[in-house]
Amino acid sequence: MKQLFNYCYIPGYNDKSLTTKDAIQAQSYLNSLGLDGIELFHYKKEPDVVSAPVFPTLGVHLKYWPYWLDFWHGNKQSLKKQFANVEELQKYFFGAANKEEWINAIKENIKNALSANPEYLVWHVSDADTENIFTFSFNHTDEEVITATAEVFNVVSEIIPQNVMVLFENLWWPGLRLTNKKIVDTFFALLKRDNVGIMLDTGHLMNTNPALNNEEEAADYLCQTIENLGTAKELIYGIHLSSSISGEYVASFERSVPESLNPEKIMQHIAQIDRHQAWTSSKIKDLFSIVEPRYVVHELYYNDFQDLAMLVRRQQTAIGII
Repeated sequence: MKQLFNYCYIPGYNDKSLTTKDAIQAQSYLNSLGLDGIELFHYKKEPDVVSAPVFPTLGVHLKYWPYWLDFWHGNKQSLKKQFANVEELQKYFFGAANKEEWINAIKENIKNALSANPEYLVWHVSDADTENIFTFSFNHTDEEVITATAEVFNVVSEIIPQNVMVLFENLWWPGLRLTNKKIVDTFFALLKRDNVGIMLDTGHLMNTNPALNNEEEAADYLCQTIENLGTAKELIYGIHLSSSISGEYVASFERSVPESLNPEKIMQHIAQIDRHQAWTSSKIKDLFSIVEPRYVVHELYYNDFQDLAMLVRRQQTAIGII
């Protein structure tokens, strides 16, 4: 089992002391935590792996468009509600004016990700617009989202080398939530490629159950939900490990869109739901008794690498590695 941490290039997210090309310093940091490298989040249109720190990049998280299904289906009426004009829409979809151009943008994102020579790629399976995430009243079903995701993936998958695994990640919005075995089985049956699997995000799965009060209850919920997948649980090759107890917040806000909505308010809202905190309860060991991932990514919110080291050790203690 290889251990990684999440990394992406956004202002304030990285520690300046480890953005140099000092390979010895970077490897020393990894060694001190028993880590094998990073999972890079490649969210920009332009290639950015060239500016990566010298940590080994074992996985790359592909760009994720939270809202895309209406664009794929050409639902102009819904698109007009989301975007003020065509220019705003095209900016969101990396310059694409239609789904054919968007497919090319996705391929470019994949090609840029592959330039880091990763062992695996991560692909989100979900759809929600800026209203849905506040109202929790969604426009599309799990079935619609997984079907369209498979359509998109099957069009672009030919450019991915067969030795690079593609892991599909669960969210708590419509799509691959992992709470329904039939949905999981159907989705993977639609994919026309081998070497695919699941990136189980523990925090995201916890977010599907706002009734959870603590990590002990959460660990039981995770284990039972995964057991309910039957043989599909064998597709879990990776785990994004974090804790997210956010039911109190979910119950606290009105199911309406705030006034003067902007990207900052959206991110604050999502971060209140999806906490990305370090596990502290050793009850999480139970999860590792029913799944045997190849990769465990400590996917945490952190201020700098000193902060990250403390959080990683906290999780390693919880799962019994140290």
